[in-house]
Amino acid sequence: MKRVMHASQRERAACPLYTAIGVIDGRWKPMLFQRLSERPHGFGELKRALPGVSARVLRAQLREMAGDDLVERHPLTPRSAGVRYTVTPYGKTLGPVFEALWRWGSGHLARAGAELGTQVIPPRRATLDVAAE
Repeated sequence: MKRVMHASQRERAACPLYTAIGVIDGRWKPMLFQRLSERPHGFGELKRALPGVSARVLRAQLREMAGDDLVERHPLTPRSAGVRYTVTPYGKTLGPVFEALWRWGSGHLARAGAELGTQVIPPRRATLDVAAE
């Protein structure tokens, strides 16, 4: 059965802002991007670095990121050696976006009455290939 899209759904699907948010939306995607921007990681390494994420969710988030051409999955040989995930050149174009969101979020957390104490480590400029200001 063909699914009918309402005008507001078509508008949202065609909106660049909603598209961008949809690509980076995911509980673990920003942290995965941050770690993979530093260097390639194996699946087990990522799992250990993000306590609380299930293997199923981690695999799904990495697949979504790979589907959006943000990360690449490189099987190692022999097969039992596992895989390595790396940020693609296209994925690196998200560096300035994450940096801008980090700056905005830091200011938001610093407001009077805001909850402080984020546990997320800020991305490093050099690893995100951000041009010097």
